[in-house]
Amino acid sequence: MSCNNYQLNYKSIKSGFLYEDGIYTIPGKDRNILIKELKDESKIFAIRNGKNKILFQQSLDETFSPYHYWVLYVDQNANVWYYNSDYMSYQTILFNQKTQQYEMKDLCRYKIQLPSEFKKEIDANSSKICSF
Repeated sequence: MSCNNYQLNYKSIKSGFLYEDGIYTIPGKDRNILIKELKDESKIFAIRNGKNKILFQQSLDETFSPYHYWVLYVDQNANVWYYNSDYMSYQTILFNQKTQQYEMKDLCRYKIQLPSEFKKEIDANSSKICSF
């Protein structure tokens, strides 16, 4: 993450869509999601534990651009779902209880059932890439 000279706001979210820069704490989970704008106006996100140790960080090669459609959704289990039209990338970052690690999975390849709110958003705003 690059260091910028502004303070990020803390917000609490049980589940839902994340669009704005900030630190989103998830009640009942020892995790938060950080969304930060980079110098080129693109956005990047990371999942961190309660002590702000990064558990997962979005690749700098696939940041969210303000010029393309993207959506980031967190479910009630602190799993993260996203679509990035710039890279035609449908991904989920699932927390593995056994390993206590996050694992990124391609939604098309693994045919993972989408949260209904996320599916509605994708269906309404992008052309279907995979057959869900």
